[in-house]
Amino acid sequence: MVPKLHRELTPIGAESTGLEGLDLRLTVNLRCHGTGTLTTVAVVNRSAPGPKAVDAACLFQSGMTATPENSWIVPYPERTEAGAHPDDESFRLIYRDAQTYAVGHGCSGDWGDPDGDGRSRWAKADPLPEYEAPSITPDIVLEDGTALTVSMAQLAGTEPGGITQLEKVLTEYARWIEARKLQAAEMEEQFRPTAERHVAECARALERMREGLELVREPHSHVGRAFRLANAAMLKQQLRSGAELRTTQVLDGRIHVAGGPPDEEAAARAGRGNWRAFQIAFLLSAIPSTADPSHPDRRSVDLIFFPTGGGKTEAYLGLSAFAMLLRRLREPSDAGVTILMRYTLRLLTAQQFLRAAGLICALEYLREREEGLGSERFSIGIWVGGDSTPNKNAEAVAKLKKLSSEGGDNPFLLLRCPWCAAQMGPVKSIDTPGHASGGRVRTPRGRPKGKQKTNPVAGYEEYGGRVLFLCPDTSCDFARTRCPLPVYVVDDDVYDRRPSLIIGTVDKFALLAWNPRARALFGLGDSGERDWSPPDLVIQDELHLIAGPLGSMTGLYEGLIEELCTDRSNGAAAPPKIVASTATIRRHEEQVRALYARETVHLFPPHGIDAADSFFAVYARDRATGTLLPGRRYVGVHAPALGSMQTTQVRSFAALLQAAKDAPEDAQQDPWWTLMAFFNSLRELGNSLSLMQSDIPDYLKTINNRSSADRTGVRYLNRVEEMTSRLRQDQIPEAMEKLAQKAQDGKAIDVCLASSLIEVGIDIDRLSLMAVVGQPKSTSQYIQVTGRVGRKWDKRPGLVVTLYGAAKPRDRSHFERFRSYHQRLYAQVEPTSATPFAPPALDRALHAVAVAYIRQTAEKDLPPFPFPAARFDEAEKLLRARVAFCDPGEDGRVASVLAKLRKEWVHWQPTDWGTAGGTAELGQLMRTAGHYVDDAVGESTWPTPTSMRGADAECRAEITQQYKLEGARQ
Repeated sequence: MVPKLHRELTPIGAESTGLEGLDLRLTVNLRCHGTGTLTTVAVVNRSAPGPKAVDAACLFQSGMTATPENSWIVPYPERTEAGAHPDDESFRLIYRDAQTYAVGHGCSGDWGDPDGDGRSRWAKADPLPEYEAPSITPDIVLEDGTALTVSMAQLAGTEPGGITQLEKVLTEYARWIEARKLQAAEMEEQFRPTAERHVAECARALERMREGLELVREPHSHVGRAFRLANAAMLKQQLRSGAELRTTQVLDGRIHVAGGPPDEEAAARAGRGNWRAFQIAFLLSAIPSTADPSHPDRRSVDLIFFPTGGGKTEAYLGLSAFAMLLRRLREPSDAGVTILMRYTLRLLTAQQFLRAAGLICALEYLREREEGLGSERFSIGIWVGGDSTPNKNAEAVAKLKKLSSEGGDNPFLLLRCPWCAAQMGPVKSIDTPGHASGGRVRTPRGRPKGKQKTNPVAGYEEYGGRVLFLCPDTSCDFARTRCPLPVYVVDDDVYDRRPSLIIGTVDKFALLAWNPRARALFGLGDSGERDWSPPDLVIQDELHLIAGPLGSMTGLYEGLIEELCTDRSNGAAAPPKIVASTATIRRHEEQVRALYARETVHLFPPHGIDAADSFFAVYARDRATGTLLPGRRYVGVHAPALGSMQTTQVRSFAALLQAAKDAPEDAQQDPWWTLMAFFNSLRELGNSLSLMQSDIPDYLKTINNRSSADRTGVRYLNRVEEMTSRLRQDQIPEAMEKLAQKAQDGKAIDVCLASSLIEVGIDIDRLSLMAVVGQPKSTSQYIQVTGRVGRKWDKRPGLVVTLYGAAKPRDRSHFERFRSYHQRLYAQVEPTSATPFAPPALDRALHAVAVAYIRQTAEKDLPPFPFPAARFDEAEKLLRARVAFCDPGEDGRVASVLAKLRKEWVHWQPTDWGTAGGTAELGQLMRTAGHYVDDAVGESTWPTPTSMRGADAECRAEITQQYKLEGARQ
């Protein structure tokens, strides 16, 4: 045992160089810790500047390496808590080889890779740490070198061998599970129970896949046919979705679309049209509970847990296609809403809307050619806030006219045909028709040839008081008035047409208390009775974002939404199937229980024994050598000597920007040309915008003036854009198009200043360089944000430079544990929480949920007076049952609040429900939360949210006369 020891060592002059005028000390502290010795080594500079400049007595970017003689370094002991959460135990198992061997103090700790016994031979202090995170790939390659993929064409029945391919996937997974079972049995005692639990969960997933496989074997059953048609639709969508945008122009008064429709054969030759193993495995596992409302797994939640860029969207789009087709095959006239697909951010909503619209076009293409799918069209609607899309048809027509005459905002979202990639929306007008050959030409309906509009718009047409989407290419299947694109963006159309698939934000569901027309989405007629089947499938993307205050509000409404989606037409209650997806989550069972009141969650794919291999997702390795392929590289910058974060930004950004300019070839320049700079707040972003205009260009000149290197010239910042919530809805797709421009074209963005808007939904392959200014608020956000670069990891994995604030203890801590943090990044994700029945949530929205239930299930024109006691009793029963499951301790509080609401409603005797966003008046039951009201109105109306997000109440300043009265008395 080594006693506590402190030593201070001085460098030996004869064995040292470059130490003239410096007074350095090496301090070493040894103290016992558990079964080993904790060693702290520090370099101390005690040099006095004297008459010299301070910099002459300083050490910059200093580091040191400590190598124990006749010994080794073992990991820091981990605290093991009795009764630890299963999720914590799971991450402890799969990251058991990613241990911490050193921690920095004012620097970052690094160490040599441990040997087979978990021992490292050296540790060092690193002033500029870096870590290369392994690339995770869903592309599985078997031992014989063949790729484990499944052809959509084969499963669609156009080529033989589909079922055989499915059996191969399941057989390989079963073989993998058996190998993991043997591995688990030989593990250390502390890990064995968790490893065996993981193996059991994998076996359960395999059984669910086998059950799904048996259901789809029979080609003539409803399930089997729906599965084959779903694959045919997904195949069409895949082969067409990757097409380049076809430019649309108005030439001499006629619309001209460049090029021809997407080449499906070329896309197939390029490898499109195949399921990844995890995608088709998930589809098989979810089919039984989607097809059978009475299946035990119907009341479970399927959670797709896969890294960013792995293909989660295609997995649940495939399930969506299956659900829509199955409903039509069983009852061709049942054409209500089948899918509710919800997102949290408007950027993600708009982008996924375009992807899903391609699938709907493919389904509609099949419906016209296949028997038994009914006469009603497959269609898609987007249901978001009025700031993004019009609420009324009259409003949509007026906005289209304004767009055509004055330009400005485009509220129609669709900027390209989802079927043939023709450009839609505002287009350029050219007087000379010189380049019309080789494209498709049409004359806009109702406009004489040669007569041009000031701001021509392609693809949006007014017809019968509505706005239709007609593809500008006359050869497209969706270019005719009687067969427009099956897309609805206006709320009026969404309520009247009841699209097969609804994409919306979670915030929009707050309007259920305000708008009884929304009942149409749930199959309810004007009488409150069920006229059509309710949605069968509810999909929630990016589940980790439904947390905190937003999660609490969402969870409160979820009980109502599930009730509206529950079908009781056959006697027994058939709840909707719920599918969620995320790339970053922790303790998902608790979140699902709070949000959806579901006891069981099926994580897919289940964890393996270690992070490098869950069968469906593996670390990318060289096939010949087995070594890891290049991954995303993280670099940490912590510069306390620079004095401010702004100076750190100037030096770091300038160096990164100039390095891209100095790359020898255009092909090497492009991935690094655009610097994505992420900021935690708009305030910080605004400060940096001014740096881009002055300080950084000046420092780029300084770099070139003092450099002796052979440079290609000064880097100039010609295009600085921002990607933040300050952008209008129609500006977001335009900004993404700009980010896709390549450096070779001379139009590439130099710097993109971004906020949390980019956390999800930016899928641009060329982006490979990012700077993160300050450690983000959560690890989940850090993973999501940095996942925007290096998406083509097989060609350019990406570089992320994180700038840590010297004045922020949290930033400093992350810098000092840089390697420890990044090598266990997914294990560092903080648990999410949602407390829908907490007092603040009840005060804000419990009354809104009760009112929403009454207004959606009663007669459409039901007045608020007399008090609807029977319906209020039903709402109370629903809410009391929900809280009893989710949070029994709050049952008494919920009952008390409901009793108070009942008493107020009865005594107020309101004559009007109120209008969302309108002026609050006496006699109304509800007023818009956050709006200013007089005291008299405020005391007899309920402040009711129109969004799930927080809204601070407005106030008015009033100049008091009290000072006059007090002055007169003195």
